[in-house]
Amino acid sequence: MMHSSRLTRRSVVKGGLGLALATTALTTLGLPMPARAAGKKVIIGAFADGGLTPFKQKIIPLAKEQGFDVEFLEDEYGVTLEKWFADAQSGAGQYDLYLLDDPWVPQFGAANVLEDLGAGGIDGSDKDWIGSMIDMGYWPPQQGPRVKGFESAKPTLICVPFVGDLQTLTYRNDVFSGGAPKTWDEVIAKGKEGVAAGKIKYPVVFRGVSGNPIVTSWYPIFLSFGGSFFDDKWNPIFNSAEGKASADFFVGTMKQNAPSGVVEFDSDQEGAAILGGDAGAIIQYSGNALKADDPAQTKVAGKLDFGVVPKQEKAIAQMGIFIAGVPKSAPNKANAIEFLKWYVSAETQAKLSEAGSIPVKRTAFGVAKPGNRLIPVALQQLDAGALPRPRTPDWAKVEELLGIELNKALQAGSGGGAALDTAAKQVKDYLTTAGYY
Repeated sequence: MMHSSRLTRRSVVKGGLGLALATTALTTLGLPMPARAAGKKVIIGAFADGGLTPFKQKIIPLAKEQGFDVEFLEDEYGVTLEKWFADAQSGAGQYDLYLLDDPWVPQFGAANVLEDLGAGGIDGSDKDWIGSMIDMGYWPPQQGPRVKGFESAKPTLICVPFVGDLQTLTYRNDVFSGGAPKTWDEVIAKGKEGVAAGKIKYPVVFRGVSGNPIVTSWYPIFLSFGGSFFDDKWNPIFNSAEGKASADFFVGTMKQNAPSGVVEFDSDQEGAAILGGDAGAIIQYSGNALKADDPAQTKVAGKLDFGVVPKQEKAIAQMGIFIAGVPKSAPNKANAIEFLKWYVSAETQAKLSEAGSIPVKRTAFGVAKPGNRLIPVALQQLDAGALPRPRTPDWAKVEELLGIELNKALQAGSGGGAALDTAAKQVKDYLTTAGYY
């Protein structure tokens, strides 16, 4: 999954307040939610991503067998956020479900444009949920710092996890013949041996493009070095000693062991390097990892295995789940709620796992025949540690500022720590202007 946005918290909150005044939450009043269309019609809006392929191919037909008339509308990632937010703000009612990228939940939550799914009968306290996933559906967050205006608000379940996407390691089993590398030092050392043996061209590959791509690639390294992003008052602390060590490693050692053009690499170039047999290891989301066993998409089928992300101090991945929200303007709201209840049931989640997609309920990881080798590894990663990005509507701006500085350092091949100092000051200035302190 990729993540970017031009929306800011200011624009979201401003728009949301207007909508909140114009829209009354029927659930708050205890009234039934309307379903204007008969035949259990459900209009789902999604962005194009390989992580949704099993859902489209296997689960939508099952839903139709249950009587749901599913219309699946897909757009490019770059346009979906603003398109859906405009739909929600205007009350146009073009969608019954948005399949959001998880960092968007705070933006929609702050704007008060999504239904209370708990009031609709979805149980957020079900112990079968993967806890770190269901937590991401609440606004404001149940734990951790909250942005101003929401300090004392009651957390409401406005989204439910839909596909349990997260970062894991994909590696060449003929280079790392003893199994998944446990540390970043092992990734580099064994990778160099693979290069010397003529098996690969580069020990590692990642995305270096400014903004979301480079921050997404750096983030699991940052976490593995023991970094934290903000303190409990929203002061940036990502330029701690641990953070700087991770950035210096990323723009220095990692760049030296990656393709020469990595500064300009995004998902396509990154995927080509690992699937084409050039690179030894990569951290990636499931959409690309699912291609590892497809001979039509990789030259090294059978040589790619999965593992937990390497650690320096910890083995922590970045979460990036697909998460579903029902807009207050949904034309078939009751149908959408009924669909979600069916979709997150243990039975349907087991079918999702068998179809090859990462489920959101723990029992579904235990099916006899998961449809992809990645699924049990994903559970290992969840148990080792996986964290969402900071729960703020301003994450996109923070990511943009940080990504610019990291990219500059990557171009230079040094100065990662200094880049974090610069970015931390910019982030603090931006959040000050936005009223965080």
